[in-house]
Amino acid sequence: MIEGLRATRTDRGPQYVIEALDGEMGKDVHTAVVPMFDYDLIVSRDPVNVQAVLATESADWDISEHRAASWLPFVGLGIFTSRGEHWKHSRALIRPQFALGQINDLDLFERHVQHLFAAIDRHQGDETEKGWTRAFDLQPLFYNLALDVMTEMLYGYSLPVLPGYESPDRENIGKHMDAGKAWVETRGALWKYRWLLPSKEFKKHCAAVHKYAEWFVQLRLQRDAERYLDGLQQHTGAANKDRYVLLHELAKTTQDPVELRSQTLNVLIAGRDTTSALLGWVFYLLCRHQRVWDKLRREVLDHFGHYVPGQASGFGFRQVRDSLPYLHAVINETLRVAPVVPLNDRVALRDTVLPRGGGPNRDQPVFVPKGTQILIPTYALAQRPDIWGPDVDEFRPERWIENGGRKHGFEYIPFGGGVRQCLGQQFARIKSAYVIIRMMQRYDQVANAETPPDARMRFHHTIENRSGSGVQTLKGHKLLIVAPWKEPAGCLAKLAAEFPDLQVIYHVQEWSATSTPLPEAELPKETWKDVTILLTFSNLPAPEDAPKLEYVQLMSAGANHVFDTPLFKDTEVTFCTANGVHGPQISEWVITTYLAFEHHVPEYLELQKKAHWNRSDMMSIEDAVSKTVGILGYGSIGRQTARVAAAMGMTVHAYTLHPRPTPDSRRDHGWRPPGLGDPDGSLPAKWFSGASTADLHAFLASGLDLLVIATPLTERTQHLLTKAEFELLGSCGKGRTFVSNIARGPVINTEDLRDALERGLIRGAALDVTDPEPLPDGHPLWGARNVIITPHVSGASTRYVERVLAILECNLSRLAEGVELVNRVDRKRGY
Repeated sequence: MIEGLRATRTDRGPQYVIEALDGEMGKDVHTAVVPMFDYDLIVSRDPVNVQAVLATESADWDISEHRAASWLPFVGLGIFTSRGEHWKHSRALIRPQFALGQINDLDLFERHVQHLFAAIDRHQGDETEKGWTRAFDLQPLFYNLALDVMTEMLYGYSLPVLPGYESPDRENIGKHMDAGKAWVETRGALWKYRWLLPSKEFKKHCAAVHKYAEWFVQLRLQRDAERYLDGLQQHTGAANKDRYVLLHELAKTTQDPVELRSQTLNVLIAGRDTTSALLGWVFYLLCRHQRVWDKLRREVLDHFGHYVPGQASGFGFRQVRDSLPYLHAVINETLRVAPVVPLNDRVALRDTVLPRGGGPNRDQPVFVPKGTQILIPTYALAQRPDIWGPDVDEFRPERWIENGGRKHGFEYIPFGGGVRQCLGQQFARIKSAYVIIRMMQRYDQVANAETPPDARMRFHHTIENRSGSGVQTLKGHKLLIVAPWKEPAGCLAKLAAEFPDLQVIYHVQEWSATSTPLPEAELPKETWKDVTILLTFSNLPAPEDAPKLEYVQLMSAGANHVFDTPLFKDTEVTFCTANGVHGPQISEWVITTYLAFEHHVPEYLELQKKAHWNRSDMMSIEDAVSKTVGILGYGSIGRQTARVAAAMGMTVHAYTLHPRPTPDSRRDHGWRPPGLGDPDGSLPAKWFSGASTADLHAFLASGLDLLVIATPLTERTQHLLTKAEFELLGSCGKGRTFVSNIARGPVINTEDLRDALERGLIRGAALDVTDPEPLPDGHPLWGARNVIITPHVSGASTRYVERVLAILECNLSRLAEGVELVNRVDRKRGY
């Protein structure tokens, strides 16, 4: 339970269900019994069991009393909190609200879409790039849209309501709804222990939500039926007497204000949340998948054309429903990747059985005693690769229209299934489709402004889109930045905006290549005692001086300079590197020096100094097309080098210490600048791996024109390239290999490198690192044949600080969310 609550708090509750099942039970286990203190809980992502619980054997199951009790103070007794006969009564009252004649009122949708456009337009300004708005969050606007539509459908009015009547608190009601749901979710997770939670804040949000609905209830009770309907028509300008308005119809059967409030609130909150969450996820995913955006927009414009201000949409309900197959595929795929209800539950009303999950092969029935709760993780159902295919992690709407269209059963229940299936699912789909069409007609592009652009998706078990760059908390944490440069403009202000509870101290200290503690005069020990996070190149405290330190973010891509420090050796403090910060500039250095050598640039520069024109060697110049680059160490630098080399027409061979046999194992899980590198590991034509000399030699013998050394320096990689390796390059490569070292000097035996250069075993070398370093004046390497040497500057860039701070911000966000930090140093591996 504790781990589940922690996952819920960090917006990964639905993912945690998969992690727990896969990690503790196995990926082929789909139904499990989970002990929870004094009771057992069943979790099942098996469609056969789900169908039994929700449909074929639904008489044996109902929502649990604890779920009902968790929601009851918030929305009251209604369709989502009632059981048995009371539920049937509520459902019968509500069903007409979502009949075809009610959900095809596109004029109602259009009125509120125009309000949405006006809200979006307010984000344009003189300082924005022509045609674009400022960066802002669409999700709150979708919540407002959905709330206004549902309010008008259920109560007959949208706000502002009527002259002469004080309106309810429209401005803050959404905040109270969201905060109340968060409390409900925590109450539900605690199940029968929900009484442990304090209730004062929850009661405040409940009261505000009740007051909103009560305003409309009192208006209806104060007016007779005809006057209420007349007011509706006067307010909207449309004929309302034939519309089914839930509050109006309920008032014909009861005058109990609490029942009227409760029945309508149950539908209002569910209707608001399903549509707004669906719209939010659609545009969230479209922003991340330009190909899908382009394809969908072409379909919309081909059918309905561009938006024309002041003109009606010109299309009807049936066109929205029937004429845009790719639009509905996008909606279906969004609901698969991000179901609006990620988790469902039921409790056994009597002793019963689940069709399968028992026995040694897990294909036998499972006995379920009366009172047992079962969780149905909708999200986990939609993430099973054995059902959805190996591309289950991809957002690919085409899966819904290929091969005549995908038929689905209880493996796909984004709105629930069986007898309690959501009555408003078609309404949510049609309303969302209409808004998407109108947005696509009016706007050419919606860009992703999230930081970082490929941040993980965040889910709650309640109906909500939690992704996006919101305010996060690091309350109780203190960050000390020790940097060799002055504070970059706006650095601290940005950190304060993103992490308002984080205390930050900035200290300028001269750079040192080795790990050194800061003198007491520079930074008093008193400052260190509460530091929990440290950003530094090499200045580390003694462990006893920083007892609360949890996480050290290094400004360097390597960590070998801190391995011998007490803080690294003798504590469990997390160390993270700035891996990824060097990829762009170092890859440019590698390609620049290689091309300079191939195009004889050093020779021509010498000729320029002599003011001498000589083209005698021009026919020996070779370009890079069809050449092979071997990258020894396929990390962030290697991946960006591969990206640039592949763009020039080179073939890429990669070498890693550990095997990468599967597509998932080849993915890059570290930090990288957006749009760069090789995130899925697809660029190498050949991938070599292994710790033995034979494994390394197989890679070196693969016909390399350029060998890029990008491996970290560890005991294993010390003098990794010696005489034997250069001899191999000479025999297999016939002396054509150019060696580029941007790793660490000791990876290469310097004397063996000089010998290989003199004997022509390799064509040349570019060295940004040497052994020894710095390279002493007069060292023989300075005069070696065909060598380009730079003083360890390949990682220099005016963007260096910006990228280091981006890595820090990424890890601060992950720390606030309680998830694994990126670029974490593995003490056993040494990198």
